[in-house]
Amino acid sequence: MKYNVATSHPLSTMAGLEALEKGGNAYDAMLAASSALVVVQPQFNGLGGDLFATIKDGRYYCINASGFAPAAADIDFYSGQGYKEIPKHGPLSSFSIPGLVSSWKIAAEKSTMGIDKNFKRAIQFALEGFEPSRKLARAIKNFNDGDNDFNEIYKDTDTWLKQEDLGNTLETLVKEGLDSFYNGAVADKIDSDMREKGGLIRKSDLAEYKAEILSPIRIKYREYDVYTNPPVSQGLTASVWLRDLNGYDLSGMEHQEYYDTLIKTMRDAYNIRRQYIYDGVKLPENIEDLKPDKSSPGNGNSNISDTTAFSIFDGSIEISAIQSNYMGFGSGHNISGTGINMNNRGSYFSLDSENRNHLEPGKKTFHTLMSVLASGKKDIILGSMGGDVQPQINVQILSRLIDLGYSIPDAIAYPRFAYPASIYGDSKVYYESTLRLNHYEPVDDLNDMMGHAQGITIDSESEAGVDPRGDGLLRYLREKYFK
Repeated sequence: MKYNVATSHPLSTMAGLEALEKGGNAYDAMLAASSALVVVQPQFNGLGGDLFATIKDGRYYCINASGFAPAAADIDFYSGQGYKEIPKHGPLSSFSIPGLVSSWKIAAEKSTMGIDKNFKRAIQFALEGFEPSRKLARAIKNFNDGDNDFNEIYKDTDTWLKQEDLGNTLETLVKEGLDSFYNGAVADKIDSDMREKGGLIRKSDLAEYKAEILSPIRIKYREYDVYTNPPVSQGLTASVWLRDLNGYDLSGMEHQEYYDTLIKTMRDAYNIRRQYIYDGVKLPENIEDLKPDKSSPGNGNSNISDTTAFSIFDGSIEISAIQSNYMGFGSGHNISGTGINMNNRGSYFSLDSENRNHLEPGKKTFHTLMSVLASGKKDIILGSMGGDVQPQINVQILSRLIDLGYSIPDAIAYPRFAYPASIYGDSKVYYESTLRLNHYEPVDDLNDMMGHAQGITIDSESEAGVDPRGDGLLRYLREKYFK
C-alpha cells in the first residue's frame, strides 16, 4: 500500500484509513484513529489521558502531551491526609492534567479535513455503540474502582457499549473548538466535578496547559537512525540500550546468547532510566556520555500500565503515537455528564522529597509512554503499550527487523521477554514459553505482559504489522459500522 494505518483496534484502523482514502493527510488520520481509540478502547486510554508522538514531516519532531500536577497537588497535601504514597484510584489519583486534546490541537492545525469529519466515526461509535472486544468486556467486569458515573456507563455492557455522554463531549469539541476542553464548557464541567468529588484540578490549571513540541533523541543503530521521545518519556532507555547493542553482532549469535545479550545490556539501560529520566533533567549533548549507576534499584512495586499505540503513513508523513490513561481505565474517576475517564498518571509520583520524581505543582511525572521512528534501508514506524516494558518491546522488534531481517508482522508476533520493573523497584525477567530460555521465568504465550505492538515498514510499498496479543486482528465487517 502507498499509505497505511496500524492501530490496536480494527475500528480505529478503519477510521484512520477512511480519512486517508477521502484525501486527508496523516494528521487527519491521526485525529480519526486517536479519537476512535478513545471510544473503542476505554480500558487503555481516554479524553482524560495523555499522548506522546514522534513525527517525520520534512523534519523529525516529538509531541509531549503529558500532564503536569495542578497547583493544589503537593507532598504536604497528601502527607497531611495521612498518605505515604499517592492513591492509585479515586479523585486524589486523577490530578495529572489531561493532555490528549491539546495534542489534537497540534494535529488539527496541520490537517486538511476539519475535526468534524475526523471525529465522525468516534462520535458514531460513542452515540450508536459498538460491540466490545472480549478484552474490553473482561476489563469492564474486572474493574471495581469506578465511581457511580463510571459504573452507570460501563457496567452490564457485555454485548453492546454506548457512551452517549462521551459522544456529546466530542460533539462539543467539534462545535465549540478543542480549546473548550481547557477554557470552555468542558473545562467548566471538569472543575465542577473535581470540586464535588474532592479532586484537585481547577479550571485555572486547565487553562495553563499546552502540549509541547520537542526535538527527538536520535541514536545510530547499525545503518539506521532511530528517533524517539526525550524525557520525561522513557524513550531514552531504548536509545542507550541500542547504543550499547551496537557493540555486539546479534545476527551471528545462537538463540540463548542472543537473549542473554539483550537482557544484560537492558539492565544497564534501565539503570540509566532510573538516573536520568525526570522532569527538569539536563542531559549531556552526546548520550554516549551516559553511564549506568550499578547500585541496587530497590524493592518497590512494579506496575503494568495499559496504553494504546498507533502508526500512520500517508505516503509522505510518518506518525508514531501512543496514548494512555495509565492503569487500565485510569483513576476510575469519571467526570459527571461528560463520559471523560480521568487518568491516574500522577500516582507514579513519589511523596519522598529526595526522589528525583517527587511530586510538585507544575511538574510532570516520569512517563512510560514512548514512540519510535527509524530510517535506513526501510523506514520503520513503531509503538507498543506495556508500561515499564515499552523500551523492551520496541528494542526486541527493532532487532528482529534490523538484525534478523524479519517482516513487521512476524517481528511483532514473535515471542518476547519482559522485565516489568518500575523506576522504584526491581523485577524478575519473564518470557513467553515458546522462547525456551534458560535462567528466566516462563509465562503463557501471547501474554498481555508483553504489550500490544503496532507498526509499519516502508520501502517501495508499506506493510503493517498488528499484534496478535491485542484487539487489532479481530474480524469486524466494514459494512457493519462504516455506512
